[in-house]
Amino acid sequence: MNNAFTSAARRGAAGAILLLALALLPAWPCRAADKAAAPPPVAWRSFREATAEARHRDCPLLVFFSAAWKASSVRLDRETWSDPRVRRYLDENIVAAAVDMQDMPAVAKHFGIAEPPAILLLAPDGTQLAMLRGFHGPAAVVRVCTYAASGAWEYTDYETWLSHNLVR
Repeated sequence: MNNAFTSAARRGAAGAILLLALALLPAWPCRAADKAAAPPPVAWRSFREATAEARHRDCPLLVFFSAAWKASSVRLDRETWSDPRVRRYLDENIVAAAVDMQDMPAVAKHFGIAEPPAILLLAPDGTQLAMLRGFHGPAAVVRVCTYAASGAWEYTDYETWLSHNLVR
Protein backbone atom coordinates (compact mmCIF):
# COMPACT_ATOMS: atom_id res chain seq x y z
CA MET A 1 0.00 0.00 0.00
CA ASN A 2 2.90 2.29 0.75
CA ASN A 3 4.32 1.70 -2.77
CA ALA A 4 0.94 2.38 -4.36
CA PHE A 5 0.66 5.66 -2.43
CA THR A 6 4.21 6.73 -3.40
CA SER A 7 3.56 5.87 -7.05
CA ALA A 8 0.29 7.87 -7.08
CA ALA A 9 2.01 10.81 -5.41
CA ARG A 10 4.73 10.79 -8.07
CA ARG A 11 2.17 10.73 -10.87
CA GLY A 12 0.29 13.56 -9.19
CA ALA A 13 3.44 15.67 -8.84
CA ALA A 14 4.43 14.98 -12.45
CA GLY A 15 0.93 15.91 -13.59
CA ALA A 16 1.04 19.15 -11.59
CA ILE A 17 4.39 20.09 -13.14
CA LEU A 18 3.05 19.31 -16.62
CA LEU A 19 -0.06 21.44 -16.00
CA LEU A 20 2.09 24.32 -14.74
CA ALA A 21 4.34 24.10 -17.81
CA LEU A 22 1.32 24.07 -20.12
CA ALA A 23 -0.19 27.04 -18.29
CA LEU A 24 2.98 29.06 -18.85
CA LEU A 25 3.44 28.02 -22.47
CA PRO A 26 0.96 30.49 -24.03
CA ALA A 27 2.85 33.42 -22.48
CA TRP A 28 6.08 32.61 -24.32
CA PRO A 29 4.92 33.54 -27.84
CA CYS A 30 3.45 36.79 -26.50
CA ARG A 31 6.79 37.82 -25.07
CA ALA A 32 8.51 36.95 -28.36
CA ALA A 33 5.90 38.95 -30.30
CA ASP A 34 6.47 41.95 -28.00
CA LYS A 35 10.19 41.82 -28.73
CA ALA A 36 9.56 41.50 -32.47
CA ALA A 37 7.26 44.55 -32.39
CA ALA A 38 9.84 46.68 -30.57
CA PRO A 39 11.63 49.20 -32.78
CA PRO A 40 15.27 48.49 -33.58
CA PRO A 41 18.00 50.06 -31.44
CA VAL A 42 19.27 53.43 -32.59
CA ALA A 43 21.49 52.83 -35.63
CA TRP A 44 24.42 55.04 -34.63
CA ARG A 45 26.75 55.82 -37.50
CA SER A 46 30.06 57.63 -37.65
CA PHE A 47 29.79 61.37 -38.20
CA ARG A 48 31.24 61.12 -41.70
CA GLU A 49 28.99 58.23 -42.74
CA ALA A 50 25.87 59.86 -41.26
CA THR A 51 26.55 63.20 -42.95
CA ALA A 52 26.79 61.52 -46.34
CA GLU A 53 23.66 59.43 -45.71
CA ALA A 54 21.63 62.46 -44.58
CA ARG A 55 22.56 64.28 -47.78
CA HIS A 56 21.77 61.24 -49.92
CA ARG A 57 18.39 60.58 -48.23
CA ASP A 58 17.61 64.32 -47.92
CA CYS A 59 16.69 63.97 -44.26
CA PRO A 60 17.90 65.60 -41.04
CA LEU A 61 20.93 64.45 -39.09
CA LEU A 62 20.99 64.05 -35.31
CA VAL A 63 24.47 64.13 -33.79
CA PHE A 64 24.85 62.90 -30.21
CA PHE A 65 28.01 64.25 -28.58
CA SER A 66 28.88 62.18 -25.53
CA ALA A 67 31.62 61.02 -23.22
CA ALA A 68 31.63 57.77 -21.27
CA TRP A 69 32.81 59.55 -18.12
CA LYS A 70 29.86 61.96 -18.08
CA ALA A 71 26.90 60.71 -16.01
CA SER A 72 24.32 62.59 -18.09
CA SER A 73 25.64 60.93 -21.29
CA VAL A 74 25.16 57.53 -19.67
CA ARG A 75 21.69 58.59 -18.52
CA LEU A 76 20.75 59.55 -22.11
CA ASP A 77 21.84 56.08 -23.23
CA ARG A 78 19.84 54.41 -20.49
CA GLU A 79 16.64 56.52 -20.50
CA THR A 80 16.31 58.31 -23.84
CA TRP A 81 17.99 56.30 -26.59
CA SER A 82 16.44 53.09 -25.25
CA ASP A 83 12.90 54.53 -25.31
CA PRO A 84 10.76 52.84 -28.02
CA ARG A 85 9.22 56.16 -29.16
CA VAL A 86 12.66 57.70 -29.71
CA ARG A 87 14.01 54.60 -31.41
CA ARG A 88 11.02 54.38 -33.74
CA TYR A 89 11.09 58.09 -34.63
CA LEU A 90 14.80 58.07 -35.37
CA ASP A 91 14.54 54.87 -37.39
CA GLU A 92 11.78 56.32 -39.58
CA ASN A 93 12.81 59.98 -39.93
CA ILE A 94 16.37 60.86 -38.91
CA VAL A 95 19.93 59.74 -39.59
CA ALA A 96 21.77 59.40 -36.27
CA ALA A 97 25.47 59.84 -35.55
CA ALA A 98 27.30 59.38 -32.27
CA VAL A 99 30.45 61.38 -31.59
CA ASP A 100 32.63 60.52 -28.61
CA MET A 101 34.13 63.87 -27.65
CA GLN A 102 37.33 62.22 -26.47
CA ASP A 103 37.84 60.57 -29.86
CA MET A 104 36.69 63.47 -32.07
CA PRO A 105 37.24 66.77 -30.23
CA ALA A 106 37.61 68.70 -33.51
CA VAL A 107 34.02 67.89 -34.55
CA ALA A 108 32.70 69.03 -31.18
CA LYS A 109 34.80 72.20 -31.34
CA HIS A 110 33.54 72.93 -34.88
CA PHE A 111 29.97 73.04 -33.54
CA GLY A 112 30.88 74.95 -30.38
CA ILE A 113 30.31 72.07 -27.99
CA ALA A 114 32.64 72.22 -25.04
CA GLU A 115 30.91 69.81 -22.69
CA PRO A 116 28.90 66.65 -23.26
CA PRO A 117 26.23 65.60 -23.68
CA ALA A 118 24.74 67.61 -26.52
CA ILE A 119 22.23 66.71 -29.20
CA LEU A 120 22.65 68.62 -32.44
CA LEU A 121 20.14 68.56 -35.31
CA LEU A 122 21.41 69.43 -38.77
CA ALA A 123 19.59 69.91 -42.07
CA PRO A 124 20.69 67.62 -44.91
CA ASP A 125 22.95 70.42 -46.17
CA GLY A 126 24.65 70.72 -42.75
CA THR A 127 22.82 73.84 -41.54
CA GLN A 128 22.38 73.80 -37.77
CA LEU A 129 18.69 73.50 -36.85
CA ALA A 130 18.63 73.04 -33.08
CA MET A 131 20.77 72.00 -30.16
CA LEU A 132 19.91 70.46 -26.81
CA ARG A 133 22.60 70.59 -24.14
CA GLY A 134 22.70 68.28 -21.13
CA PHE A 135 20.22 65.51 -20.39
CA HIS A 136 16.86 65.51 -22.17
CA GLY A 137 14.21 62.85 -21.88
CA PRO A 138 12.40 61.03 -24.67
CA ALA A 139 9.61 63.60 -25.12
CA ALA A 140 12.06 66.47 -25.66
CA VAL A 141 14.13 64.46 -28.14
CA VAL A 142 11.09 63.38 -30.16
CA ARG A 143 9.89 67.01 -30.14
CA VAL A 144 13.15 68.43 -31.52
CA CYS A 145 13.36 65.62 -34.08
CA THR A 146 9.78 66.35 -35.16
CA TYR A 147 10.79 69.96 -35.77
CA ALA A 148 13.73 68.84 -37.90
CA ALA A 149 11.86 66.15 -39.84
CA SER A 150 8.79 68.33 -40.50
CA GLY A 151 10.76 70.87 -42.49
CA ALA A 152 9.49 73.64 -40.19
CA TRP A 153 13.08 74.91 -39.98
CA GLU A 154 12.68 76.24 -43.51
CA TYR A 155 10.33 78.97 -42.25
CA THR A 156 10.86 79.34 -38.49
CA ASP A 157 13.46 78.75 -35.79
CA TYR A 158 13.13 76.01 -33.19
CA GLU A 159 12.23 78.26 -30.26
CA THR A 160 9.38 79.92 -32.18
CA TRP A 161 8.13 76.58 -33.48
CA LEU A 162 8.33 75.13 -29.99
CA SER A 163 6.32 77.98 -28.46
CA HIS A 164 3.51 77.27 -30.94
CA ASN A 165 3.67 73.47 -30.78
CA LEU A 166 4.34 72.76 -27.13
CA VAL A 167 1.63 70.65 -25.55
CA ARG A 168 0.79 72.26 -22.26
